Amino acid sequence: MMPGICSRPGERPAGSKDIINADGDRKESEVRKSALIIAGLAVIVAAGCSKTDRKDLIVAEVATKTITIGEFETTAETLENKYLPETSDMAGKKDLLQHMINKEIMALKAEALGYQNEEAFNRFWTQFRGPFLITALWDQKISKSVTVTEAEIDKYWEEMHYEYTLSQIVVANEQDALSLRERALAGEDFAQLAKDYSLGPGAENGGFVGSSPVGKIHWWVEEMLFTMKEDEISQPVRTDSGWTLIKIMKKRKIVPDEDREYATRRVRGIKEYKGRDVLKEQIERDINLQIFTDAVNLVYNALPEDVPFEDIVNYKVTRDNAPALNIEEQYLDMMICQYDDGSYTIKDFIDLYNAASLVERPRRQYGRENIVQLLKKVIYDKILPVYAEEVARVLEIPEVKKNYDNRREQYLVYRLYQDQIEDEITVTIREMQDFYDNNKDFIFTKERRNFQVIVLEKEDAARIVEKRAKEGENFDKLVRDFSKDPSVKENMGKTGLVYPGNYLEYDGVAFALGAEGDVSDAFQISRGWAVVKLLQIEPGRLPSFEEASSTIKQDLTEKKGEALLQEKLKKWAEEYEIKINEKNLAKAEMKRTRL
Repeated sequence: MMPGICSRPGERPAGSKDIINADGDRKESEVRKSALIIAGLAVIVAAGCSKTDRKDLIVAEVATKTITIGEFETTAETLENKYLPETSDMAGKKDLLQHMINKEIMALKAEALGYQNEEAFNRFWTQFRGPFLITALWDQKISKSVTVTEAEIDKYWEEMHYEYTLSQIVVANEQDALSLRERALAGEDFAQLAKDYSLGPGAENGGFVGSSPVGKIHWWVEEMLFTMKEDEISQPVRTDSGWTLIKIMKKRKIVPDEDREYATRRVRGIKEYKGRDVLKEQIERDINLQIFTDAVNLVYNALPEDVPFEDIVNYKVTRDNAPALNIEEQYLDMMICQYDDGSYTIKDFIDLYNAASLVERPRRQYGRENIVQLLKKVIYDKILPVYAEEVARVLEIPEVKKNYDNRREQYLVYRLYQDQIEDEITVTIREMQDFYDNNKDFIFTKERRNFQVIVLEKEDAARIVEKRAKEGENFDKLVRDFSKDPSVKENMGKTGLVYPGNYLEYDGVAFALGAEGDVSDAFQISRGWAVVKLLQIEPGRLPSFEEASSTIKQDLTEKKGEALLQEKLKKWAEEYEIKINEKNLAKAEMKRTRL
């Protein structure tokens, strides 16, 4: 992975957190968590659906609100599996519809109680509204207008079959980068220049930063690499680390870890990014945005020395002791930028600088552009929501308006639940102790194991690895030399301590090994063959009451909350006229169930 040059890999979704068991395999209570379902419904319904005449048919009315077949089917398709009904017959459909009706009842009751007038709601909505409108703008005016051709995908997919080994020189500004490039082109050794001047990782090794395939490198760097040959030195390119010169040490053909579908997403993502930039540039022209270079230079020259990120992360440097941006008073009223509806002086910029987190503050290593970026970010945060609403008119798009209204309802439903349910519930120590004493089988945690996996394509290779591992050869070395798993570079094939069910293809073998250090026979998996070594066993055990008390309290609170919610929903429902159209409900499809 090449710092500053490589794209960040996608984060893995976090696993669901258990309530009582810490084993990720929570035994579901028979009591349904209506509040959790209702909270999710506001988001799901807001996701919308493609409209057809059938999908517009109304299955239920709650006072002035309606639920259509389209909304019902969207919920049935996307609601978390454990909250679905057990059957897809009419009884199951009515069960799911009732939860949707409950959500509408709670939204109406919240409005009637005036939660929308609370100061807390206004603060939340002020913070939420701008980002929502900006996201809708990008989605409706950029993402939905982007088209990707098969030829574009084919071209990028072909490029993904190459890996680049690169060296770099990272400096604080573009002028330094241009100067060093001229020296390298004149014959000075690139590696020595990197050792002498580079601020980036790998400087001590002549700027060498390793190898990465196309698809894992910043797209603007990739586009430059596509025009270069081995041993060429790039023009200065702006990266996260500053201004960078890149030298291609080697370019080789590979079999990509990702598939053609990844290439499709990547091409689309790049075009969307470029589309947003084009729109921003157009808006800048429309508002007559001007950045004044003299003021930017003055601010840049006054920036304090860059604080190492490590010191920020470790809290060695905080807002209280961070170096300040100090500029002589005579320059404070100097204009640094202006546009049709506003302007910023250097004094205003100092306020922006102080309000920004330490990580977000402009740094010398990123050059003057970093100052401009902070100014534009603040201006975009003000201008883009207005542009989205008044020029792009995104709230006039039905699916956006529906999403907007449902997000508002979601918050009001949450406030109603918090005020009318959560705040009225108490769980005593005696109740918690009784639950602990009477549910020890339920609380008991399962055994966890940490094992290491080598993935291979062919059986004969797997048998060789199995033999060498059982003879005592270093398993880490075997992983590095043989495993075809793309994640090997990150975790050496180690799973960490996991419960059964996390790695279904390996569990049967890994949890059958008898002792730490045992190596399995080679066995077949969907991707080929595998060999597993057991590294650690953590036996199952009964947590102490103190260890389990917080999750026991949470579980009991949910159960009491469910009972109280059902009681109040029954009363609230009497205040509104509710109609169910069973004929239309019968036409709705429900392809998923809990079982």
